[in-house]
Amino acid sequence: MSEDADLTAYCGLYCRDCIPSKKELFTVIARLQELIKDLQLDKYAEVKAAQTYWSKANKAFAKYHDFSEVLQAISGLECKVTCREGGGYKGSRCEVRNCAQSKNLKGCWECSEYKTCNLLAPLKNFHPNLEYNLSLIKAEGIDNWAEKRKGHYRWD
Repeated sequence: MSEDADLTAYCGLYCRDCIPSKKELFTVIARLQELIKDLQLDKYAEVKAAQTYWSKANKAFAKYHDFSEVLQAISGLECKVTCREGGGYKGSRCEVRNCAQSKNLKGCWECSEYKTCNLLAPLKNFHPNLEYNLSLIKAEGIDNWAEKRKGHYRWD
């Protein structure tokens, strides 16, 4: 299999386009979390959020817990392996992958029902070019489609 094929998820998404595949992001988050812990930033934020004799309260620091929670949630999104290696969205519980594998398909583009598939419907809301990608893979083949793909997310 080519690199394009290895990085093509069963649903027609391309692993390198997905935020959870961005290793640099998760390396930076892990380092930031280490620094936060070492500096006891939670305690610092608590002090900065309260008004004292010598300084006004900084309301942004009162939201420190929310920041920490979001940072933790982002770190939990990391995909360590591609869809074809068992990673990706929901890991081994991915219904799309399980369906394609049960039908001995390389991906949804080989299924006659991909345009109306209920399993793909939630993905299409978040990834509006999914159907285009599937049609492109069907026409160009799994080894030659990636250079012609369209944006991954709604905001691309």
